[in-house]
Amino acid sequence: MNRRALLAFALLPGVARAEAPEVLELAGQPVLELARHPAVGPRLRSMAAGRQRLVSDTLRGAGPPLAVTAPWIHGYGVTAEARVFLGFDTQTESVVILLLEGDRPSLFIPPRVAPWPAALRPALMEFAPEMAAQMRFNEPAARP
Repeated sequence: MNRRALLAFALLPGVARAEAPEVLELAGQPVLELARHPAVGPRLRSMAAGRQRLVSDTLRGAGPPLAVTAPWIHGYGVTAEARVFLGFDTQTESVVILLLEGDRPSLFIPPRVAPWPAALRPALMEFAPEMAAQMRFNEPAARP
């Protein structure tokens, strides 16, 4: 099966949804395992665009084990050249990526101007406090 067919197959709604709960079983493993997961990997390659090699190498770097902040599973990798944060929402199947080359951001998904999930604020504060302080987060709606 070629890459395009594989990507199309991975993006079929039933395929990703059936695999999403199993993603949570990756908690405690290195972030690279999340990047390799069929619900994440194909999208990650296209999202990383021209930085695929750097993202791939950095995901193999040192970092804490994957953590769960429901509904997100997330983690990060660090090398001498870069740091990358990767998260996956098991309910909406959203992927977030923050790539820092040195101390400079070079890839934001969602884009830097868009709000990031509030549930990931503590994890991003651990990953890159200087960036988290500058980012916008979706805050939960106030209850009447």
